[in-house]
Amino acid sequence: MELRQLKYFIEVARVEHMTQASENLHVAQSAVSRQITKLEEELEIKLFDRIGRNMQLTAVGQDFLRQAKIGLQELQKAQAIVEEYADPTIGEIRVGLPNSIATKVLPAVISAFREKYPNITYRFMEGSNRDLKQMLVTGALDMTFLSPVPKEDDEIMPHRFFDEKLKLIVPSRHRLAGEHSVSLADLADEKFILYPEDFDLYHLVEDTARMKGLALETIFQSRDFHTIQGLVGAGLGISILPEMILDGAIFKETRSIALMDQELRRSVGIITTKRRNMSPSETLFRDFLLGYFDSRDSTS
Repeated sequence: MELRQLKYFIEVARVEHMTQASENLHVAQSAVSRQITKLEEELEIKLFDRIGRNMQLTAVGQDFLRQAKIGLQELQKAQAIVEEYADPTIGEIRVGLPNSIATKVLPAVISAFREKYPNITYRFMEGSNRDLKQMLVTGALDMTFLSPVPKEDDEIMPHRFFDEKLKLIVPSRHRLAGEHSVSLADLADEKFILYPEDFDLYHLVEDTARMKGLALETIFQSRDFHTIQGLVGAGLGISILPEMILDGAIFKETRSIALMDQELRRSVGIITTKRRNMSPSETLFRDFLLGYFDSRDSTS
């Protein structure tokens, strides 16, 4: 089985047409057809049903496609690693971003890194903490930012950068809008607009309230922090959000207030996988991040 056979097979499966696939691959149609036939003969199985000019995957072809994509991805990664060892400043890094990480910090980090290593490229993927950790473990990501940073286990290695405070946001005409700081105890009778229960941030707020003997009344949940701020600004309730999200992005209809409860803070950092060694470009980026945030801590 050859690498080009996998590439041709995946493209034909994607467009379901031999001529279109050959045009996309910039290869003669006869060459694509020949390699697909050789692949089927080698596997001793029919991967496609030929229906007129269309190519439709058989059931076993669909199963083979899933594994072929994984295999091709790993082969391409292996090739990239070899190239990076010759020059670690030319690789690609696949980075995960949780929904709750603000856009304020990352652009500054990437900008500083690109000044030093302009030829390293990035592929960013967003998702929940749980989704991103799974993508890291399965190999779809090289590393991912997370908040809060989980503990080390058999699969992941955490790297904590800093702790971030959570802040209260209230409508601009709320009874607490003029306060400089409040505690959770001051919010016992309030209605909350929070995030879904699969967010770690949800459990941080709920667990802290429960520990203090409070039962928060959550009337609405959203994955989008701008939606939460908008609903607070409309006077439907109050919320607790990470400081980075609020910094410079407070809606005019809302006010942010410091929280006295020391438990209401979260760690911010990245995790890497223990399942494989990091490529040279990934190591450069990880070490740069550690140095970048360490220098920020020492000057703050």
